Amino acid sequence: MSHCPSCGRYVGPRDACPYCAARISRRMSIRAVKLAAIAFATLGLAVLWYVAVQTDVPLVSIGRIRAGMNLAYVRVAGCCTDVPSYDPQTGYLSFWLDDGTGELYVSSYRSETETLVEGGRVPALGDRVALAGTLRVREDFSSLTLNAPEELVITRAEPERCPIGAIAPDQTYRRVSVRGQVRRIVEPYPGLTLITLRDETGAIDVAVDADLVAISGVTPTVEVGQSVEVLAAVSDYKGTAQLVPASTSDIISLDDHVPLAAQRFVAELARRDAGKWVAVRGMLTGVDTFSEGVKLALDDGSGVVTVLLWDDLYRDLAREMPPDLKLAPGARVEAQGELAEYRGELELIPELPADVRVVTPPSPVETASEGIGSAVPTRPPPGPSAAPEAQVTPIGAVQSDRVGEEVTVEGTVVDAVSFSHGFKLTLEEDAARVVLLIWDDVYDDCADRTRLDVGATLRATGQVSQYKEELQIEPGSGADVIVRRGPGASVERRHIGSIGMDDEGQRLMIEGQVDRSLELSGGVKVLLRDDTLPSGEEIPVVIWQPLLERIANNAGLSMPGCRVQVTGTVQVYEGDLEVVPALPHDVAVLRSP
Repeated sequence: MSHCPSCGRYVGPRDACPYCAARISRRMSIRAVKLAAIAFATLGLAVLWYVAVQTDVPLVSIGRIRAGMNLAYVRVAGCCTDVPSYDPQTGYLSFWLDDGTGELYVSSYRSETETLVEGGRVPALGDRVALAGTLRVREDFSSLTLNAPEELVITRAEPERCPIGAIAPDQTYRRVSVRGQVRRIVEPYPGLTLITLRDETGAIDVAVDADLVAISGVTPTVEVGQSVEVLAAVSDYKGTAQLVPASTSDIISLDDHVPLAAQRFVAELARRDAGKWVAVRGMLTGVDTFSEGVKLALDDGSGVVTVLLWDDLYRDLAREMPPDLKLAPGARVEAQGELAEYRGELELIPELPADVRVVTPPSPVETASEGIGSAVPTRPPPGPSAAPEAQVTPIGAVQSDRVGEEVTVEGTVVDAVSFSHGFKLTLEEDAARVVLLIWDDVYDDCADRTRLDVGATLRATGQVSQYKEELQIEPGSGADVIVRRGPGASVERRHIGSIGMDDEGQRLMIEGQVDRSLELSGGVKVLLRDDTLPSGEEIPVVIWQPLLERIANNAGLSMPGCRVQVTGTVQVYEGDLEVVPALPHDVAVLRSP
């Protein structure tokens, strides 16, 4: 107001009229209004902050998440159902959470992930997890992004001490502590390592994948034969129990030796013990070779039990055994392994070379008899080896101008195949090669036919023939084929799932269960599978008729579930892999279903 309300004269900004002394009233200043607005706004924000801090993020059930909740900030809680996936390069971490109403995919990015990994706060299989984050809801997929590492809380159960044999697939997510001996370390495919543990009650695989190693920051260092303790959660892999540790540091080396089997007297062993692991100690009274390995007769004074060494184990044992210790009659031996029943008799089957130990070597006289002193049996071949030796013709000298002549050659078997009426062995000497054609009746007449194999050194006498420009030597009888030295190096043993197209032409040993068999015009196709193959996949093993007729217990090849060991060459037929054994002893029916 610029005029006096009493005298009406102009007073300007004065608070009193200079003419009549009347008091002039004025409106509130704009400055005061601004200050008041700021004060009220600050107070409002403080109230909102207080309410937000005092209000919990809502806990939602995964099964109730709907499209309208997209980008909502919520809290969920449940069980981690798999090993987290982690990429150290990008810092991306993800895992699955199940609260009983559904599963939710949870992820975090670089900065949050680094905080979790460095603090050792990454969830593991079986952990109870509560966290808050932002929902991303799509039509067929929901996920939650962790925005603040402090919003993730992990509750991990204390492990229960448990014997391996008591662990079952239906105990998924149960945390256990087991002690055992490392029996095998395999990599079924890149990025996954399976460590097989065994104690007195059974065996189980410990799964260690590349993501777990990256999260832990340490690669486990264990060796076959080492005793360890493992803290882990139980998982179910295709109906088989496995252990999954939360960290590689949960695989702990032990100073104490974990026993695998209780010492037993042979007289105590009975059929009811089949399938159990036992240990025996006694004197070796016999060593008998057969097509798939060696049988030892072990006498502990209460009885005699057969210790069965499969061929690959037999060869490994021969290489590792000190020169002054031999498996020969008269030696005192300790052996442990699984007790099995075969044709009404009990057999002890060791698993590793360390399962067989010579405590006391045999006397010098006994050592001169047959025993393990090299990688192959030392028993001389019967009959033919005693015959006078003919003059040996170099393989390189066997040419087409000698067709019809009888020659004696000596060489190493570098390849073996079967055909409709027998077997073809390729002999090599000084880079020269010739085919040794052995008709099936001649093969049956060979005294040492189980040692006719790739890597063996043979002396053969026969008539030179030629078929489609291929020179062949055809022995007239089994006595014309003499094994000078058995096959040396063992064949590489592989899991079926590890075989690929790059293995074409390789000679490998596999073991698996018969899924089914198909008849062929000249033989049979046996479809094998093992735990390393995805469900529904198999590998065909093609067995031609000459082999099939000479395989022991060949009826098992048509029985689903029968366990079979096959040594053969990997071939590709119409784009599919198959394994083709060459000789009858390349196929062993190990156990019927």
